[in-house]
Amino acid sequence: MASRFLTDPLLRLKRSFYPERFLTGRIRNGDLFLSAFSPGRNLPLWPEQRISLFPSAPDQPDPIPIPREERIRLPFLLFWPFERTVSASLRLPASVTQAEKEAAIGAMIELQLPWPIEDTLLAWKADPMDPASHHAWAILKKDMEGALERIRATGFIPRWVLPESLCVLERFLPRTSGRRARLLAPSPLSGIIDSDGGRTLCLLGRDGHILGEGAFLQTQNDPEAREKRVVDILLSFLSEGHSLPETYLRSPEGSPASLLPTVSLTAGGEEGPPARSAWAILSSSSREDSTALSFLKGTLAWQGERQEQKAGVRVLAFLTFLLIVTLIMDASVHLSRVDHRLGEARAALDLAATRALPGHRIVEPVAQLTQELGSLDREKALLSQGPDIIRIMRDLTTSPPQGIHYELISLNVTRRFFTVSGKTDSFRSVDTLIKAFSATGHMRDLVIQSAGLDIDRKTVTFRVRGRHD
Repeated sequence: MASRFLTDPLLRLKRSFYPERFLTGRIRNGDLFLSAFSPGRNLPLWPEQRISLFPSAPDQPDPIPIPREERIRLPFLLFWPFERTVSASLRLPASVTQAEKEAAIGAMIELQLPWPIEDTLLAWKADPMDPASHHAWAILKKDMEGALERIRATGFIPRWVLPESLCVLERFLPRTSGRRARLLAPSPLSGIIDSDGGRTLCLLGRDGHILGEGAFLQTQNDPEAREKRVVDILLSFLSEGHSLPETYLRSPEGSPASLLPTVSLTAGGEEGPPARSAWAILSSSSREDSTALSFLKGTLAWQGERQEQKAGVRVLAFLTFLLIVTLIMDASVHLSRVDHRLGEARAALDLAATRALPGHRIVEPVAQLTQELGSLDREKALLSQGPDIIRIMRDLTTSPPQGIHYELISLNVTRRFFTVSGKTDSFRSVDTLIKAFSATGHMRDLVIQSAGLDIDRKTVTFRVRGRHD
């Protein structure tokens, strides 16, 4: 229960980052085969549906359970047929920058094209193990424009158009999270032969990267002619310097082993809609890699991205404006509170100045109080010059203990010394007074200069000299 309590919210959070529906399409003989996949739940939403790109009847029912107004907003990946694609494995010099890569690939693949390079759309993928090694695809721009126009009539707009050979490679050799680190233990070379309704594709691949590719379309059901062309493609791989694997994975309609005695064939690959493979390809590619893999470049690039960017800019501008308004309102409230506090402080200061300066008209309380404080400091300085007579008088009157009384006759204070003359009841009281004066800490080195009976023979007069602070 505790693990589900933690994992279920994390799973829901993870699903919130994925689109609710992801569409994948394939073109077959003028038809669009469309499938949907839910990346968050990792489940297909419906079986692959066929949509005719050349509808004969305008009232033909639409098999796709998505309203037309919602279709334009759904992420849609289209696989371009491999039989209408020219491919080549290339090595680019290290000096070629990312901005120059398309031009360099176009110059290297131009000799293999049956049409001018100006009418070509390119896509490419670099080998993660060898960044200089690239596999490139070229298609005729006019074919793409016509297909996009017919697809848009159905309400869907592809965001990406990728080579279909990538889907075949992903279908036969799906990615697994437990795959060994390719840098430490590279996967062996794999061969794939896939046939689908007269369309045949031969691939050489390793670690998700295509090393060699050849495809053809056969309108007549002639197995021997098909096998001969498959052998020619495999021999072309040898002529390009590739080694061939002993075992080839094939689709159920692939080449029979009896016609290829030198090649071992085993059935492989998952059946069903390619939406899961399409999402795996797209989610494992960076934004830069997915842009390079897609044929939609330049004027054919998906315009919805720009619209989304513009919409995002508008939303950002609105949020920025809202934030600025909020900050202004917060600053206004803060200034109002500060002004209120200043008013209270000013009133308290006026009241304090009125009490401290009675009889004065309060105009500038701070300046007037500062002036009064300076005047008091000057008076304090004058009073503190010389001995502190007030403190000596206080010690003389407060230091004697209870029960000891004396009469102060005279007090003579100089800069460093003082002399006290007085009258008390006994000589013992004189000694007590001397000890009390010394205990104050302000009168030191006390000396009795004289002590004797007075004329009345009942009191003792004394004279004491000492130092003061």
